[in-house]
Amino acid sequence: MDKYIFKCPFCEEQYYTSDKKRAKTAKANLYRHMEEEHEQMLGGLPPSQVYFNLKYHKNGSKCVICKTGDCKWNEVTERYERFCSDKCKKKYREEFLKRMKKAGKENQMNDPEHQKKMLAGRSISGKYKFEDGGEVAYVGSYEREFLEFLDTVMNFNSSDIMGPAPQIFYYEYKGQKHFYIPDFYITSLNLLIEIKDGEDNPNKHHKIQEVDKEKEKIKDSIMYNQKQYEYLKIMDKNYSTFINYLLDKKVKE
Repeated sequence: MDKYIFKCPFCEEQYYTSDKKRAKTAKANLYRHMEEEHEQMLGGLPPSQVYFNLKYHKNGSKCVICKTGDCKWNEVTERYERFCSDKCKKKYREEFLKRMKKAGKENQMNDPEHQKKMLAGRSISGKYKFEDGGEVAYVGSYEREFLEFLDTVMNFNSSDIMGPAPQIFYYEYKGQKHFYIPDFYITSLNLLIEIKDGEDNPNKHHKIQEVDKEKEKIKDSIMYNQKQYEYLKIMDKNYSTFINYLLDKKVKE
């Protein structure tokens, strides 16, 4: 049986449980202890950040693009963000576009940027405005509802989410080259997310559905086997997959 143990970095106090669902509470109790008993040791930082720094021998985090800018601490994910500014985030997206252009394009429909513009122009596409004032683009109602969940339930910052994801992945189907763009990229988690409706569309021809399922298997194989990013697929608005993933991240020892 797993045991989740959270030890105070300043004294012998510890909090533990064998129930993963209660692990978040145990960790919160540790943070409360650190604030109440070791406030001077925190240096004005939240206890989650101090705990993370000491555990992973960190003293902040530098931007993955400019390599010099300091990244903000993300209290929701309990991780440092990967970009120090919107400028570096934009540059990160542009670098993927350059790589795509180097790979070459057979026609406009195989151009990821053209596809993004087409998706953005659909009636069900738009930009969701977070409570912090920031906006994140979405290309469908399921994607919009996920953003609303991140905002109103999980209290994510809009600056931590990129939609659609800037990453582009290529695959082959019956000898032809195709590309795949995940729906969202959560930067502090280095996590790519795909939102799906369960692939149950009665208005779609069965042969088209079969082709889509084959392509989906190929894309899944690529995404689950690549090592550069973490990847989650959320089906039919079932956010338990994401909640469990985030819980595992927070209680990981």
